Amino acid sequence: MPKSLKFCLILVLLIPFSGISKGLDSLGFISPVDHVIKLTGNFMELRPNHFHAGIDIKSTNGQSGDRIKIVGDGYISRIKIQSGGYGNVLYIDHPNGYTSVYAHLSAFTDELEAYVKEIQYALESFEVDIYLRPSQFNYLKGEKIGEMGNTGRSFGPHLHFELRETKTEKPLNPEFFGIGPTDQRSPTLESLHLHQLSAEGYIVKKEIKYFNPKSKSYRLYQDTIEVETGFLGVGLQMFDRMDGSWNKNGVYGFELFVDGKLFMSWEADEFSFDETRYINAFWDYERKQLHGQKVYLMYRARCNPFSYYKEQAGDGIIDLKDSNSKRISIRAYDLYGNESVLNFVARSTNLSKPSAPSVLVCDTTYNHSAGYFDVHFGPNSFFYPTALDINYEVKSIDGQKCPSVIIGDRYIPVNGKYHIYCPLPISDPNKWSLIKVDANGKKRQFAADTIGKKLLARPDEIGVLSLYKDTIAPSIEPISFSPTLSTPWKLKITDNLIPDGSTNDLRFMAKLNGKWIRMKYDAKNDLLSFSDKDRLPKGPLNFKLIVIDHCGNVNRYERNI
Repeated sequence: MPKSLKFCLILVLLIPFSGISKGLDSLGFISPVDHVIKLTGNFMELRPNHFHAGIDIKSTNGQSGDRIKIVGDGYISRIKIQSGGYGNVLYIDHPNGYTSVYAHLSAFTDELEAYVKEIQYALESFEVDIYLRPSQFNYLKGEKIGEMGNTGRSFGPHLHFELRETKTEKPLNPEFFGIGPTDQRSPTLESLHLHQLSAEGYIVKKEIKYFNPKSKSYRLYQDTIEVETGFLGVGLQMFDRMDGSWNKNGVYGFELFVDGKLFMSWEADEFSFDETRYINAFWDYERKQLHGQKVYLMYRARCNPFSYYKEQAGDGIIDLKDSNSKRISIRAYDLYGNESVLNFVARSTNLSKPSAPSVLVCDTTYNHSAGYFDVHFGPNSFFYPTALDINYEVKSIDGQKCPSVIIGDRYIPVNGKYHIYCPLPISDPNKWSLIKVDANGKKRQFAADTIGKKLLARPDEIGVLSLYKDTIAPSIEPISFSPTLSTPWKLKITDNLIPDGSTNDLRFMAKLNGKWIRMKYDAKNDLLSFSDKDRLPKGPLNFKLIVIDHCGNVNRYERNI
C-alpha cells in the first residue's frame, strides 16, 4: 500500500525529445477504466487554440464516480489542483519512461485526499501544484487512484487521459499503447476548401466546394476546378466517428498527392506543448471563428513553424503556373485502416500576378503607432503574409470613452503574443486594463504589466482592443449555509471581466472564526464550496470571505452562523 511522507516542491525542466515508434501496446498498459472505452474526444483533435493532448473517456452513466485505475506500475510524481484547466489531476511516472495523466477527477483515494488537504491548509491555498519523490506514493497496475469527475474546465463527467514521454512531457497518442476504442467507420468529408495564393503566400481568395450527394464516393459536382492564381492550398472540413459514440472526433491522418507524388502528409502521433498554438495555422482559423467548422489545411503557410508534418513530404502548396492542370488526390484515414478518398483536377485560368496589399507582415518585425498606442509585432508573429492596418478610435463601453486600437482583421490568427504600449491616465493607474468585447458583449481582459506610467499588454489576438477602467468589485452571492455542514456551504463569485488565460482568475480568502479554511473553487460555474467538517469549530461561527479581481477591486462578505 502507498505510504505518505513529507511533500516537496520541485521544478521540472523540459528537454527536447525526438520520435516515437508505433506498436507500443506491447508495453503492457491497461485501460484506466473498468468499462468499454467510448470517446468524446481523441488525440490531437482540433480544439480552440490547442491540440487535444489526450483522449476523453465517457462515464458509464453520464455521472461522476467511475473507478479510475493506474494503467501500469508507477509512482505519483505530481498532483495539481486547479479551479480551471485540468481541475484535479494526477501524474504517474512509470519505470518504462512514460508518464500517465488523469484529469478532471472528482476525488482521489482517501490517503491522497488527506495528503493534499494537509498541504492546502499548510499553504493556505486551494490551488496547489505538488511534485513528489518516487518513494512517497507507489501503486501497482490496476489499483484505484481516484474517481471520474467534472472538475476544472470540463463540461461533463469524463476522464481526460494522457500518455507522455517522461523526460520531455511530450504527449503521445494513447491508442498506440492499446488504450482506446475500436473503429470501423471511415472519416467523413464535408467540404473542400481552396486557398488561392500569390507567389508570396498571401491568401488572395478563398472558395468552398461541396460533394455530390448522388455519388457513392466523394466526388465534386465537377471533377475539374479552376483557380485564378498560380498557387493553390487545399483543406478539408472533416471528422471521424468511433465505435460506441456519435461524437465528431478528429481524423488520425491525411495525405495529399499531386500528379501521383506525395506533397503533404500528417499523422496524429505526437506533438510538443510548445507548438500547440500552431494549430491556428494547421486549421482554417477564420472558418472556425466564423462558423465553428474544423477545416484541416493540407499546406504549410510561409511562416508556419509547426514541425510535425511528415518529413518525407513537401509544403503542400500546389504550383499551377507551369502546367495547365494537376491531378489532386487526398486520402484521410484512421488508425484502423478506414479511409476516405477525394480525387479532382485543378487548373489555373489566369497566370498574371495577382495584386496584393503593399504592406505584408509575416517573417519581419513590425512597429506602428496609432493614437495612444504603440504596437510591436516580433518576427513570425503571423503564420502567413498578412495585410495589416492599424488605426485609432474612441469606443463607448459601459458609458466610458475608451481609447481603442483597431488592428487588422480579427479572423487572422496570431502566432503567440505581441506587445501594446500605452500611457496610463493619472487617476487610478492600477484600475486600467486592455480588453476586447466579443459579439455577446462579454469583456475579456488581456495580461498586462504597469511599467512606469505605461501599460504593457500582451494580447494573443488582433481586432478591436480598448483601454478600459475597471472599478467594479466582484460580486458575492450566498447560496447555502448549513450550521452543521449537512450540506456544503456554497457561494457564487463573479466578475465583470473574463481572464484571457494569462491573467489570474478571481483571488479569494475565506476564514472561519479567524482561521483560514479551504474553499473549493469551480471557475466554470463561478462556485465556491466548503465541506471540511473536521475544520468546523464548536459554538458560534463567524465566516468571512474576501474576493479580489485582477484590477485590485475588493468585495467582502461576512456572516454569523
